[in-house]
Amino acid sequence: MTGTITGLLAPFALALALAGPVQADDTQAMRQVLARIAAKDWAGATAIAPHEVARDLVAWNKLRAGDGLLGDYESFLQRRPDWPGLPYLRQKGEAAVARSTSPERVVAYFAGTAPQTGEGAVALVRALQALGRADQAEDRAMQAWSDLTLTAEQEAALLSLAPKSVALVHELRMDRLLWQGRRVEAERMMSRLPADWQALAKARLALQTGANGVNTLINAVPNVRAADPGLAFERFIWRMKRDMYDEALPLILERSASAASLGDPQAWAQRRAILTRWLMRQNRPAEAYRVASAHHLTSGGGYADLEFLSGFIALRRLNDPARALEHFRHLEAGVATPISLSRALYWQGRAQEAAGARDAAQRAYQAAARHQTAYYGLLAAEKLGLQLDASLINAPRPADWRQAAWTRSSVHQAALLALRAGDRNLAKRFWLHLAESLDATGLDQLGDMALALNEPHIAVLVGKHAAERSVILPRAYYPVTDLVPDGLAVSRAFALSIARRESEFEPAARSTADARGLMQLLPGTAKMMATKVSLPFDAGRLTRDPGYNATLGSAYLKQLVDEFGPSIALVASGYNAGPGRPRRWMTEYGDPRSPDVDVIDWVESIPFTETRTYVMRVVEGVILYRAKLRGSPGPVKVTAELKG
Repeated sequence: MTGTITGLLAPFALALALAGPVQADDTQAMRQVLARIAAKDWAGATAIAPHEVARDLVAWNKLRAGDGLLGDYESFLQRRPDWPGLPYLRQKGEAAVARSTSPERVVAYFAGTAPQTGEGAVALVRALQALGRADQAEDRAMQAWSDLTLTAEQEAALLSLAPKSVALVHELRMDRLLWQGRRVEAERMMSRLPADWQALAKARLALQTGANGVNTLINAVPNVRAADPGLAFERFIWRMKRDMYDEALPLILERSASAASLGDPQAWAQRRAILTRWLMRQNRPAEAYRVASAHHLTSGGGYADLEFLSGFIALRRLNDPARALEHFRHLEAGVATPISLSRALYWQGRAQEAAGARDAAQRAYQAAARHQTAYYGLLAAEKLGLQLDASLINAPRPADWRQAAWTRSSVHQAALLALRAGDRNLAKRFWLHLAESLDATGLDQLGDMALALNEPHIAVLVGKHAAERSVILPRAYYPVTDLVPDGLAVSRAFALSIARRESEFEPAARSTADARGLMQLLPGTAKMMATKVSLPFDAGRLTRDPGYNATLGSAYLKQLVDEFGPSIALVASGYNAGPGRPRRWMTEYGDPRSPDVDVIDWVESIPFTETRTYVMRVVEGVILYRAKLRGSPGPVKVTAELKG
């Protein structure tokens, strides 16, 4: 089992959590149930499941594995409509739908929802035709042809069932396949297209794969297709991937006249931001602004990032506070979370201040400072000379979570069963799904329950989910956990903040890069630190023993502090990206510890999004954890923490 609990659970607190059918003596039976689920022994797992919720947990896993009859899916979806992962479960059920001989049941399965698979789409088209609903069948065939991933057999089936309708959207399907990089399907589509589209598709595919002779293929595209937005995009990406930024620049500027000329503005957004930051580093702010601001997005993360970049360049590089203010207002209108709102409002204050509008600047800073769990909210509070919001330290408690109505739900019961049987990841899945249906009080109670169960990892995730809904849960969002003890090589507040950011307090966490445990240490780094602090090295302990991991992680932090001093801007970026990165950035952007260097601009200049946000999240945590451990708010000193 993944996420296995090893002595971290508080048995007494867990007993208090039990309600309804879940009983303390179910634990051993549920461990056997989960073992049989892992082996896909559905009958064996069902036979020993101690009660209805446990049996439905078996059924949930079985159906998500695609191993059920249509009636099994119909019954479960009716019985447990509030369980997590139902879109995927419903998708897996489409194979069972395709085996059905009842057109009525097939159509009923897709009532209110479109097929997610080619298999389901073919079954629905056949069923609609069998019921004499030819127009609807043709509409569904066209939708599937435009939108879905299809096998060769499914393509042939749709072509046979609705040949004229499907033919109307051949070009649309090919365009979407190429934008999404689905090259195998695109190759199969080639012969169904006219010659001009074939030439265009060959050029786009060659650019995607880096094939030889790409210029010849581009030149072979007929004039009628030469202005295709997708072709321009692939040429832009081809140049960006080869660090040909100067050559990529005219392509994106030419295409950025309108959303239509971009084709898919979102597809350009990530590389647009990369090119913008490269131009900033080249001290070419006017061009950087042109690239960033002409994004033609209306919402989403890319919109927020590019509106921020546009405003930042206008204010800090072009000295145009009026133009900057427009972008920061756009940013505010397009976001909802405390992190993003405080960023928009803080920079509105900076723009107003630069324009000499002191009263307006104060109002913007005051609005930003309402969000003191967020980096820019803290900077705004510092600007205003405020103390940290006392409610973040001594938050009022909601009614006892044990009396909450949601504790009687089958979703909660399933989570408890999974947790007690040793599968934290499964429990987490159910509780986070439950969180989606709770109001602010319910979220606060759920966070308190996680802390009572000695599950700070789940508490943090509940806190983050709540924050995305603009609900701040100070206890759950920033738990003070004994997983990070006193007596480490760096302050406990710093170690807590790093551990929260690295693993969200999941002791068994393991990344794709093989970083392990609470503070996400690479085995090589951990081995060096073990030698340094005279401890035996044991790679297994990195995910088994949180205290061992915290000791070695803090030793590495201390090594970075010895080199960079107590500057969080440097130490946190070194922990995340390696110490060579901040050394290099000091030569490029200046030393953030220097009084002559604006540390806020320095952080914004970090070229890696992950590291830039990492520094922000760590300094948030340090400030909040210092206050929590101290037991009193105190003044907000973000700049001092960043500079050291």
